[in-house]
Amino acid sequence: MLWLLYLLKPLWGIAVFFLVIGFRISFSKNKRLITICLVFFLLANGYFFVTQPLRENTLNSDTKQTWILLPDAIQVDGDFVKAKAKNHHRTYLLQYNLKTKEEKDRLLDVKNPLIVTSYQERVKTQTRRNLNGFDYADYLKNKQVLGVYKLTEVEKVSEKKLTIKHPIEMVSSFRTRLFKKINQTFGPYTSFYMSSLILGINDGDNREVWNKLSLAHLFALSGLHVTFFITMIQSLLLRIGLTKEKVSIIEVVFLCVFIGLTGYSIGVVRASLQHIIKKANGRNHWKLSPLDCWSLTLISHSLFVPTLLFNIGGQLSYYLSFLILFIQPILKDKKASNQFILFQLLLTFFSIPLLSYYFYEFNVLSSVFSLLFTPILFQCLLPILCLALLFSMTLPTILINLLEQIISSIHLLAEWCEKVTFFQLTTGTFPIYILLAIITAQLYCLMYWESHPKFSKSRVLFLFVSPCLCFSFKYLNPMGMIAFVDVGQGDAMFIQLPFHRGNYVIDTGGSLSFPQEEWKQKRNAKRQADYTLIPFLKSKGVSKLDGVFITHAHEDHFGDIDRLAKEIDIKQLIMTLGTHEQENVRRKIEGTQIEKINKVTSATNIQFPGIDMKILFPDTMGDGQNNDSMVLKLSIHEKTFLLMGDLEKEGEQVLLTKYSESDLAADCVKIGHHGSKTSSQLQFINAVNPEEAVISVGEANRFRHPSPETLDTLNQENIQIFRTDEQGMIYQKWLPLKKDMLKIRSVK
Repeated sequence: MLWLLYLLKPLWGIAVFFLVIGFRISFSKNKRLITICLVFFLLANGYFFVTQPLRENTLNSDTKQTWILLPDAIQVDGDFVKAKAKNHHRTYLLQYNLKTKEEKDRLLDVKNPLIVTSYQERVKTQTRRNLNGFDYADYLKNKQVLGVYKLTEVEKVSEKKLTIKHPIEMVSSFRTRLFKKINQTFGPYTSFYMSSLILGINDGDNREVWNKLSLAHLFALSGLHVTFFITMIQSLLLRIGLTKEKVSIIEVVFLCVFIGLTGYSIGVVRASLQHIIKKANGRNHWKLSPLDCWSLTLISHSLFVPTLLFNIGGQLSYYLSFLILFIQPILKDKKASNQFILFQLLLTFFSIPLLSYYFYEFNVLSSVFSLLFTPILFQCLLPILCLALLFSMTLPTILINLLEQIISSIHLLAEWCEKVTFFQLTTGTFPIYILLAIITAQLYCLMYWESHPKFSKSRVLFLFVSPCLCFSFKYLNPMGMIAFVDVGQGDAMFIQLPFHRGNYVIDTGGSLSFPQEEWKQKRNAKRQADYTLIPFLKSKGVSKLDGVFITHAHEDHFGDIDRLAKEIDIKQLIMTLGTHEQENVRRKIEGTQIEKINKVTSATNIQFPGIDMKILFPDTMGDGQNNDSMVLKLSIHEKTFLLMGDLEKEGEQVLLTKYSESDLAADCVKIGHHGSKTSSQLQFINAVNPEEAVISVGEANRFRHPSPETLDTLNQENIQIFRTDEQGMIYQKWLPLKKDMLKIRSVK
């Protein structure tokens, strides 16, 4: 598989995995299997080299271009539109800002593919900006999207006629019409569950509940859905007298259409291919084992999606289906009721390491919730939803309302379960070698159980060991860290002590929202912290913060405190007297569960284990604005940091008057007010005499921070400058037994 190894060369682990599969096939004595794999090998190499030009971006953004947009690939959120589009058989992502409400209404009414002629400019795609953060550029690359373009002028938009020559366009149009029909006919809860479980469209806040329960996989259309529909088709068609051969043909046709209707979900493609290969194996007497069928499914799927195993969904789908191959034989002699319970328990526990590695948390009761909700969703709700959709034209209003009440009750039950947060464990990320060691041990255990299926105490104990290893790593990690988190045009800083003995945040970032016309307002309620600070904290295993400091009452420093408090328990909130009295701050914190608020001045003695901390400013109650910013001096592992908040020159002058140069001196200074020219006067910088300066500032911000004057001052004093807009997160680590901190680093 030279073509696949070429693509996967950064991930040697995946390359080795495919080599193992290759050796497994080569040394088997099944000539049919070897022949089939050889055919796939030749097809894959041919397909790769023939389609190689289509993976190269040849688009000239300076000239007028024509795009084809499938209707189900168009996403409208407020006045912002994004859509996957084809141009000369290559895939791109388009962005566009709607000008009027009428333009938005016309776009929302689109049911057929669009042909758009426009002028455009290329948009820089964001790479990873924080440790363990989301890499959007890499995500698009794995989706085989060659670039992002913003439409600057739309010259012409027309609908494309549907023809049998383009079945993908026909399926996309039908999917869009079905989705619109669902939203027009049914209530919000019914629409969400019907769209999610049948069409694979599960955007919206309702999905978040299932994520918290670690049951998001129930909505990632997969084998459960395929099994349900295939069983239903077989039962119906065999009852009316069709032969098994004709039923098999109808099954294949249905699966091809169903793959398109679900938006080519990885789970559905995998389950459909595996079902077809199993059918062909049985009918043609290929004598392939279930593992051989699984391997052929992976190979054939990779033929069309070479980056399949770069995708988290692809890894999870194939890993879980691989586990099922071993779990099912172990349980075959158990009672039917016990089989279902044990299957859910085993699959949940064996999937925890991979889920924790990628999502940093899991719910201990997820197996119990899975036992509860899997029958409710798939044996009760899905059949009802299919019937309701089938007879939606004739369904009376009273039944539609009754269905909405039933589904809302199920959702309320899920929300109630989600509130049992005691069982939600945040593992954080851990080294890849630990993940590989756990998975290797699990697979060995499963293979041993397959030949020795009797359960024992030691085996049950092993089920609980792997989650414990994932969860305990953060308590065994001797590394401490101080990080200036990239939250855009704002401030956020994180301190973690070795062995997870303390976690602290100084400012949360945030942004000021402005009133908009209703049609322009975004449906997506997520904020900056949901993409930056919160995922980073969870990746560090943080479920509780020992202290959160708010330097002053500006939104870009405290605006996301409510989101942070919702996701992570905050033991105490520390802010200045003036900040606490501001109405905008009070509104943010009154809806949270924060019970202890510590109001401080420079006279307050703040003590946290492992950190020597002193508040230098302010002395009295102020107005909570820039010159009332809390100024902190930290001493961590023999290195001093001076954190200036948004203090301006007037505040700096007060510090120069009150403190000696030795009191202000620091190895590293967090520059005040994002590097604005209103801060960081030369006299003050000379008094601090830092070796390093960190500027927390947003990329291409409208304030044009940092100012040339501030940069000139720092360069004049030969101070090493670190900027979050250019380098992403700035961080430094230390080890307890090592005298000096490790070298300061950045993500970029």
